[in-house]
Amino acid sequence: MNSRQLIVVSACVLIGAAVYLLPRNAEHNHEDHAQESVEGNASFESQLVEVKKQTPAEVLAGIEFFEGKLKTESGKAKVQFLDSLRSVWDRQMRPGIAAEYVLQKAEILNDAASWKDAGIRFLGISRFFEGADKDALANRAVSCLEKAQKMAPEDVEIKTQLGIAYVEGSAQPMQGITLLREVVAADSTNTDAQLSLGFFSMKSGQYDKAVKRFKTVIRLRPDLPEMYLYLADALSMEGNKDAALKELDKLTKISKDTILLNEAKSRRANILQN
Repeated sequence: MNSRQLIVVSACVLIGAAVYLLPRNAEHNHEDHAQESVEGNASFESQLVEVKKQTPAEVLAGIEFFEGKLKTESGKAKVQFLDSLRSVWDRQMRPGIAAEYVLQKAEILNDAASWKDAGIRFLGISRFFEGADKDALANRAVSCLEKAQKMAPEDVEIKTQLGIAYVEGSAQPMQGITLLREVVAADSTNTDAQLSLGFFSMKSGQYDKAVKRFKTVIRLRPDLPEMYLYLADALSMEGNKDAALKELDKLTKISKDTILLNEAKSRRANILQN
């Protein structure tokens, strides 16, 4: 799964769709805080009940069938029905609920691939939250990815995603930076690691480093037009407004995506005003 943080994605849709999932065994105090701030004392089950009230009857029938199967099966026999529920909730644009079933699958199979899948999902959801809620979800991602790494220490994707999770929402950002630098040192073409390091450079005010990282990603992945927005932001913050405007011009020439074009227009206006 790609780790791109599309700042122009329709986050409002995903935020509205994502149900915050409470850990059955809270491992971090900030997870408890996030639980209170997002959903009060509601459990996952009570949240699920509310969401199901808004679910079309024909879809709900399938969900309840798979839920019934889960209650009658045990062990690995549950996996196929967890996969079915994950698939249904993905189609319903409820990534939070889907992630819970992915986590349950990981707990049953207890293998690197399943823990990686769960960790990446929680990491993705965390990007649409802020503060303690973001931290709680990022820490769930870290917990899953740490388990995956112990089982598959040579898996570069796991190492990369764990590094990103540390950087984006945990209390150990430098541990994540170390992992990502190791990934890039071994393979400079790893765009996920390069991109995350670029975002960290932006956050820490190292705009010159961010420019270099984003230019590298553009060279490696010219099919990602949103990168021109990130590069323009970095150049603008660095004080190179003319170069930033040129990058926005490039975007308008290669993309027909209205969201991206509107973002480019907005950034251009901000640069010219400041």
